[in-house]
Amino acid sequence: MLPARSSRTSSSSRSGSLHRSSQRSQPTRSSRSTTVKKTSRVRKRSTAQTDCDIRPTAVVAPKKKTTTTSSRRRSRSAAISTVEVRPSGTIFSRRSNAKREAIHHLPEHPPVDLTPPAWMQEECQVGPAQAGDQTEILQLLSGLPSPPSRAEFHASVDHPEHDSANRLVARLAGRIVGHIEIAPRTIMIGGAPVKAAALDRVAILPECRGAGHGQRLVQAAEQRMRELGVVAAFSRTRIASSFHDLGWSVLGRDCASPGRPADILSRLLATPERQGPEVTMRQWRHVELPAILRIYEQNAARFVGTTARTEAYARWLVSRKAFDSIIVALQGNDRYDLHETTAKIVGYCIQTGGRVLEVMADPEYRGLEREILARVCAEAIENDRQELIYESGPTDPLHEEVRGPTCDDQSAAITSRIAPQDRMIVARIFDPRGLLTAMAPTLASRVVQAGIRDTVELGFDSDTFRGSVTIPAAKDDEPREATVQPGRVGRSYLKLADDEFTRLVLGQCDPLEATTAGRLEPSTQLSQKLAEQLFPRLPLWCPMWDDVPA
Repeated sequence: MLPARSSRTSSSSRSGSLHRSSQRSQPTRSSRSTTVKKTSRVRKRSTAQTDCDIRPTAVVAPKKKTTTTSSRRRSRSAAISTVEVRPSGTIFSRRSNAKREAIHHLPEHPPVDLTPPAWMQEECQVGPAQAGDQTEILQLLSGLPSPPSRAEFHASVDHPEHDSANRLVARLAGRIVGHIEIAPRTIMIGGAPVKAAALDRVAILPECRGAGHGQRLVQAAEQRMRELGVVAAFSRTRIASSFHDLGWSVLGRDCASPGRPADILSRLLATPERQGPEVTMRQWRHVELPAILRIYEQNAARFVGTTARTEAYARWLVSRKAFDSIIVALQGNDRYDLHETTAKIVGYCIQTGGRVLEVMADPEYRGLEREILARVCAEAIENDRQELIYESGPTDPLHEEVRGPTCDDQSAAITSRIAPQDRMIVARIFDPRGLLTAMAPTLASRVVQAGIRDTVELGFDSDTFRGSVTIPAAKDDEPREATVQPGRVGRSYLKLADDEFTRLVLGQCDPLEATTAGRLEPSTQLSQKLAEQLFPRLPLWCPMWDDVPA
């Protein structure tokens, strides 16, 4: 039995030594890793020991791994604290998660100075654009909500009143940082044509804003318009507050109402039909442009801000192709006729894409605009358009049909979403005396319509104009003419600021409301009544077709 005992002791000693050596050489990750891999030789020894008594051995807990760690565990236990970019490469600094604070307090940084660099604050040079500036100007104007195209530049050359000096740019360090465009045109103010201009395409580089470049551009444009003899200027802008700081008056909002064509059509068909002769609608022909101008002139006189379109100007609008389709409404037998002998055009609609720019109808056909808009909605449904944007004056009743019901007692299931209105109409008067002189026939006709036969005199006391408008008493059948007397205020006058004077003359001020708010101070009760009769409130509308990009 001695050989067997010796073999048992030797086997146990060998197994113990093997167990201890494995613990010393290889640190284990868990208790399972302590088991030794059984080879064929070990299996024979273990089978021989089954018949013998096996002595229990103590279980040793695995030691923690301290010397070597894998890269994966290092990435989990350490977080990136700083990143430094060097020419040789990017260096990441790591910090152990075990020593990381539970609450990480951000350092208090001083406020960042957002003032432009010194070279951007230098005074820019404003002057007319040159022929080689087209590419740089287009790149600058690409940030506008409605950027122009190259075709727009080529079309502006064919404008009846084109002048290359009316496009001004601001240069700084040899680079164009600002742009503004002057568009001379004749504006209708209560039926009176006035020589005016429109400021458009006002843009400043984003990195150069806040340095006064836009202010210098507007001031240079004002000086240019004074040289041209412009009486009043208008602009459609999204920065009305900046224009107001420069002395411009905010007239009102440029209204644009979006809606779904199916919802608009359902609301239009739910209203009673128009009483009158039936009309047919189709696409226009170029020979029908004079008829479209006739309908436009019949409606433009009752607005403030509409453009007096001549035939040459209207043909330029058509040639620049700033529209997709023009629908005309005809009453009578539809034949190819040059002089409207068999069919009379009584309405039209101009649209581009999903935007309805103009809807006009003959004043004798009341309610025809609704039928024309219904035809536009039907075509939009056929073309699978999901939205229409109706652009017109704020007082247009069709805006309610496009937007849908907004009252609590009406159904809200078909209510169209309302887009934010951020475009405003601003204006400034450069020659108050010239404006009142141009409006003299209109003022005299308003006095006659009011039934006033006595002499009328109304004075103005403001910073830019001090004078009066006088209309003599009626004598038999002689026509009454209004005259402007600068420097004479008279007994009945209005004391007001330049901003309120511009709004009053342009028909965007209610004298009674302005007096209650303290913006207008009438010297007598008669002066307030005369102001209400001579300058009634008129609807504001600047047609979008004149300014939409081609």
